[in-house]
Amino acid sequence: MITEWVPAASGQADIDVSLLQQSAALAETLKSDADAVRKVIGDDTLLTMQSWLKLPESAWQAPIQALPEKDLFPLAVFFTLAENAFSGWQCGSSNPAIWIFRYLKAQHALPEKPAIKALKSLTDNRYIPYGSAL
Repeated sequence: MITEWVPAASGQADIDVSLLQQSAALAETLKSDADAVRKVIGDDTLLTMQSWLKLPESAWQAPIQALPEKDLFPLAVFFTLAENAFSGWQCGSSNPAIWIFRYLKAQHALPEKPAIKALKSLTDNRYIPYGSAL
């Protein structure tokens, strides 16, 4: 019997806000030690989080809004660095960091330009911080 593959649900309930907060807290650690982050979060949880990378921007809006503002930039740092740190996390123009930056820009809460420039220097993803120009 052949079964049809059904993708994971794309609803906002799939994204765990508490796990996003934990990831934001680990952003600085990820800069220097991806293995330590892997040990803290765990491989199964990283796979779950990797599946979130396929979700559209609309699925990220409620979880992003649910986070305290102080966690948003560190979370963007986490997702930016995770592209290089974890296999299978390369997502280019659909990196959740882009959704976070768009939200911060709409709220007039962007970090200082030197912080954004420093983050851009840590990635080869040309879409960070705001996504495609078109």
